[in-house]
Amino acid sequence: MVQLTDLIVLISIALVIFQFWQLRRQSEAALAYAKDYCERNNIQFISVARQKTRMVFFKKQLLEWHSKFQFEFSGNGEDSNFGELVLIDQRLINVTTEVYKMN
Repeated sequence: MVQLTDLIVLISIALVIFQFWQLRRQSEAALAYAKDYCERNNIQFISVARQKTRMVFFKKQLLEWHSKFQFEFSGNGEDSNFGELVLIDQRLINVTTEVYKMN
């Protein structure tokens, strides 16, 4: 017989797994967006990292993940510069970069 504590533990485990899966999907989307941005602008992609994530309830959907990612790139092959990606779930909302030198 299933007790209430067993049910709460199972639901908690399922929610942790779901959040991990969602954050992993979002990280993969950010990586693809950063590589695509660098390719379209003829700059060298170096790396991408998550800066912050927060969950927003009842805005447009029941639950949304709002995240900021920082990506590193090089415009001339010698210097490194940073840009920022803003994602809501897997949708790219904004890309900003600092001024950088080109070849």
